[in-house]
Amino acid sequence: MASSPTLKLLYISAVQSRSGEGILSLQSRINIGVLSRDFEISLAVVGPVSAEGLHRLRVDLGPLRVTGGFEASSADTDCEKGLKRLMKERFGTTKLCARLQTTIQRNVEAFDAVVIDGLLSWPYRPIGTDVPIAFIPYGQGVMDSEENTTGIGSDLREPYLVDVCREVEMVFIRPSLAARLSERGVSMRQLQYSFSHPTGAKPTLAEVDFNRTEPRIGFNGYLGDAGNVASVNWFLKEIWPVAQRVIPGVEFHIVGSAPSREFIEQVSAMSRVVLHWSTDDHQLLDQRCRVVIEPLLFEDHVDAKLVNAMARGIPTVTTRHAMRRSHFRMRSGVVVADSREEMVVAINRMMSDSVFWKRAAREGMAAAREQLPRFELAHCIRRELNRYHRHSLSG
Repeated sequence: MASSPTLKLLYISAVQSRSGEGILSLQSRINIGVLSRDFEISLAVVGPVSAEGLHRLRVDLGPLRVTGGFEASSADTDCEKGLKRLMKERFGTTKLCARLQTTIQRNVEAFDAVVIDGLLSWPYRPIGTDVPIAFIPYGQGVMDSEENTTGIGSDLREPYLVDVCREVEMVFIRPSLAARLSERGVSMRQLQYSFSHPTGAKPTLAEVDFNRTEPRIGFNGYLGDAGNVASVNWFLKEIWPVAQRVIPGVEFHIVGSAPSREFIEQVSAMSRVVLHWSTDDHQLLDQRCRVVIEPLLFEDHVDAKLVNAMARGIPTVTTRHAMRRSHFRMRSGVVVADSREEMVVAINRMMSDSVFWKRAAREGMAAAREQLPRFELAHCIRRELNRYHRHSLSG
C-alpha cells in the first residue's frame, strides 16, 4: 500500500533583530523543527536578512525552500497603523516588501497549510485562498516579556490583534492569553486549539541517581534519518575505539527506530554496542546510561535535540560544531568538546567523577526545562494541523 504524500506547509516568520545574529527566534526554530516531522516546510523570512543568513537557515533548519531578503522596490507600501511602531522598532522601516508578498501569493496554492508566526508576519498572509491559516500571535517570543511588549496590554495594537485573530482558522497562544482574547470577542472556534495540550510531546523527564547508572554511553534518535546515522557512525569511527581502551567495561547503547539493514549488521558486528529498536527515549534510563552523546554534526534542528537530551537528567556531551549551530547560548547544561580527544576525556570524567556528573545533570535539566513550554506550543501546532487536515479530508 502506497504511503500518503507528505503535507506541504508554508511557514512565514520574521527575523528577530536587525542585527541578524539569531535570524529567527528560538521559538520559531523549535516550531519548524517539530513541524518538519510531519510536513515538508517552505520558509518565508520577513525583514532584513542577507543571502548568508538565508543559507544558514537552510543548513540549520533543513526546509525545502527559503525565500526572503528581497531589495526594496517602488511597489513597497506602508504597513497598517496597528503595526507601525512595532515594525519601526524591529526593522527600522514601516514599509512592506511587495516582492515577498507577491512570491507568497503566487505560490500559496501549492501548500496544504500556512503558519503565520508573529504579528510582523501577518501582512504577508496569502489573500483569497482556501488554504487553512494558523496564527501564532507571539510565536517569536512566547515568554511573558515579549507578550507584554508586542500585543495584549498595548493600547495601540490590542484592537489590531483581536481583528487579526478573527480572520484565521486557528490561533495558537498560551491558555491564559487565549482567555483574555476570548473576553475581547475572538471566537472560541479560533481559540479552541490554544486550550488543547498534546500527549507524549515532552521528552522523558527524570531524576537520575549516579549510583544507579552503569558505565554506558547512550544515543537516541530516529535511525531512518541520514543525519542521525551519520553522527552515530562518526562517533563509532572517531570516538568509540578510544573510549573502549580508556573506559573499563564501557558500553554504547543506541536507541532509535527504522534502522537500515546495513546499519543493523554493522552494529551487530561491533563489540559492546547494543541497538534498541524503540521510539521511547526512556530506554536510555532503563539501560542505566550514565552519559548521552549528541555530536549533531550532520542533523537539522540542533536546538530541539539538545533540549530533549538535557531534559532527561543524563549529562549530555556534544561538539563545538553543534553549539555554533545552536540558536540559544547555554552557559551550562551541556558539556562541549572542542575535539575528538576532549570528547573522550569528557565522557571518561563523567564515568568516574560523581560530583562533576551531578552538576552537569542538574544544570542540564534546569536549562532544558526552561524551554519546555516552547516545545509544548510547537507540538500543539503540529498535532492540531494534522487533525485539521484529517478532518478536512473526511468532511
